Amino acid sequence: MTVTFMSDNKNLDVVVRPEQKIGDVYGKLLENGYFSPVRREDIVKVYSLRQTRYVNSMLTFRQGEIYEGDVILIEPKAVCRGYTVPENMQE
Repeated sequence: MTVTFMSDNKNLDVVVRPEQKIGDVYGKLLENGYFSPVRREDIVKVYSLRQTRYVNSMLTFRQGEIYEGDVILIEPKAVCRGYTVPENMQE
């Protein structure tokens, strides 16, 4: 099935299997340079535009109810000791 990943003001259509984990696929895209690297301490938030809700990136596409043609927005958020760092204070 094809899913569109959106991050860094870029869109990328990716063919995935329903049993793959969302975070694993995004990790491979990062490794291959499709999106900007995420710091290890950052939390990646996955937002389904169709469902209009956040989805756990540790779930598979099937478990997260991500289907053919869905668009998911990836939002890296910096954290510090469990608290989100405000956007204006991030480097």
